[in-house]
Amino acid sequence: MKINNIQSTCLVATLMLAASIQANASIIISEVHPTGSSATTTYAADWFELTNTGTSAVDITGWKMDDNSNNAVAGQAVSLRGITSIDAGKSVVFLETDATGTTDTAKDASFKSAWFGSNVPTGFLIGNYGGSGVSLGAGGDAVNIYNSTGLLQANVMFGAATVGTSFNNAAGLNNTTISTLSVVGTNGAFTSVTGSEIGSPSAVPVPAAVWLFSTGLIGLTGFARKRKAV
Repeated sequence: MKINNIQSTCLVATLMLAASIQANASIIISEVHPTGSSATTTYAADWFELTNTGTSAVDITGWKMDDNSNNAVAGQAVSLRGITSIDAGKSVVFLETDATGTTDTAKDASFKSAWFGSNVPTGFLIGNYGGSGVSLGAGGDAVNIYNSTGLLQANVMFGAATVGTSFNNAAGLNNTTISTLSVVGTNGAFTSVTGSEIGSPSAVPVPAAVWLFSTGLIGLTGFARKRKAV
């Protein structure tokens, strides 16, 4: 069996597109947990997760977040603290604490204990944010991420949440509403050690472009084997 010109052209285009998407991808909001403040009595705080789906580290010094007020102006958006860079392929949980950061250490420790007990994954990263008006609403809200100049880098919206279960955005959707709830065993989701929450704060999502690229390689391998067998 020969690979015809159409098959060959489509396969090459697919692989090039996948590589291009992956190379140009940047920061996504990969998970949002707007009921962390009510689902547990341990750390009792909402959180979201950022993932770098690109091929190089992203400097997030001076970056800020806001909820559905969609305003990067000082006094509206609040600073992301504790993490200044996200390496390629890494995820960071940002946990809501107070405005000044005085509760960061204690809250972070409580979060790790609630989700992982004494088995915190190697390389797990956690940062913080906090301030007036940015708590995530369980009835529906948004997460907006701005760079140091106030330009929007990522945005997701969500409707009414299910208590104890995070919204999973492993698909890397941006500037749209996400509604997929975390399910144990899917996209790295698991039940917290306390048993009161379901999410994937330690898992790095696989971007669609990576899946597409892998599928293309599998297809290419299959074509090569078939061609060799003929």
